[in-house]
Amino acid sequence: MARTPQIPRARLDALPPDRRAQLLDPAEAAFAEHGLARASLNQILTQAGMSKGQAYHYIADKADLYAVVLERGFARLVLAMDFEFGAADDPQAFWTRVNALVARISEVLHGDARLAALAIGIYESAQTRAAFAKTGAAIRNRFAELITLGQSLGAVRSDLPDDLMMDLFFAMVLEVDRWFAANWTALDAAEMAHLNLAVVAMFRAAAQPAKIELSEKE
Repeated sequence: MARTPQIPRARLDALPPDRRAQLLDPAEAAFAEHGLARASLNQILTQAGMSKGQAYHYIADKADLYAVVLERGFARLVLAMDFEFGAADDPQAFWTRVNALVARISEVLHGDARLAALAIGIYESAQTRAAFAKTGAAIRNRFAELITLGQSLGAVRSDLPDDLMMDLFFAMVLEVDRWFAANWTALDAAEMAHLNLAVVAMFRAAAQPAKIELSEKE
């Protein structure tokens, strides 16, 4: 039986960590500094000590390399987070943990300049947003798990269809993230902390169970 040819990404994923880093480290530095459109693939490959022929054994093109860099970068963010919320057993504890999670995200990004630059660059163009699609889907899944947990604790409303809830609140998350990406460098630590609390309060006001029973006659 003929073997199925490996696609470039599968070959890259199969490399030992140090071999992957040989390509991804200079790529991350270039994309963080210049963005996808302006980063030079030739310069990245020169720093990686690879020819184009060798590189295309592992990636399809520059956009594919950018997507891999995003996946690796945001994996660092996820590893630094606590999405399990094991200590949350009531609505107040849940929202306290959400506050802590949002604060931790800011802390990680402030401590990882390259990751922060990559996060800002996601909104550069339709091409960068498309490259983020796989990573964005993984983040959305984590977000869905938080909503489900919040519902089980009575912290998040359950009177709307799940898919509508996800679409509404994830759209809010993306718009907040887009604003922070555009204004990140102008915010100091105190302003960031205040805005984080305000944003979580806004989400809580929209997400917590409604206290007013609506009548179909209204």
